[in-house]
Amino acid sequence: MTQFQQPPLSPGSPMGGPTGIPPGIHRPPPWSAAAISGFVLSLLGCLGITAILGLILGITGIATTRGGRRRGLGLAIAAIPISLVTGALSIVVGMGMLLAISAGALAERLPEVFEADSSTMDAAVDALREIGSDDFNATVSTEMVRGWLEQVAVKHGKLVEVIGPAPPGTTTSSDGKTFSVEAKFVNGRANITISFGLEDYRIKLHDIQVDGVSPRDLE
Repeated sequence: MTQFQQPPLSPGSPMGGPTGIPPGIHRPPPWSAAAISGFVLSLLGCLGITAILGLILGITGIATTRGGRRRGLGLAIAAIPISLVTGALSIVVGMGMLLAISAGALAERLPEVFEADSSTMDAAVDALREIGSDDFNATVSTEMVRGWLEQVAVKHGKLVEVIGPAPPGTTTSSDGKTFSVEAKFVNGRANITISFGLEDYRIKLHDIQVDGVSPRDLE
């Protein structure tokens, strides 16, 4: 008597399912590439452009995971606030670096201003005008600048070198855009204080003082 053998299950049979997976077991949906990429880029938002990409991909990830079509909805949602925070931090850091670089550029112009003598005083006045803001150049006349530079030359002599940041407590600023450096002149040391601000995407000088005396004081 021949023993009956059950034929093998075909891929389309009820027992095997469409892919051979037993009934009742469901394969999870795939991950959303947009959700994962958005989350990763949001964490790298301090680089600037990555925060924008993270935000865009986070929104895209929410759309692609809606209704459970793909996994990663939580990552997509988290990418949005993280991108906003890291993007804002990148702006703050970038502005800080810009101000630091610009402040350093202003400090590099100090020798042109304070190493002048009677034969180069016109060049010193022009150098101060070039880095001055519109308000400074409009309210401080050339005669005031020249008179102030002559007073500095008589009292302190020529600038020898900029030593470094002035001691704490010597800088006061209502807007955080003032820095002081300690400088060595022929006749001794003095603090040079510069107030500056952003004008036409460039850092410009609003006021300058040597030991608390500014060209504006000659009005």
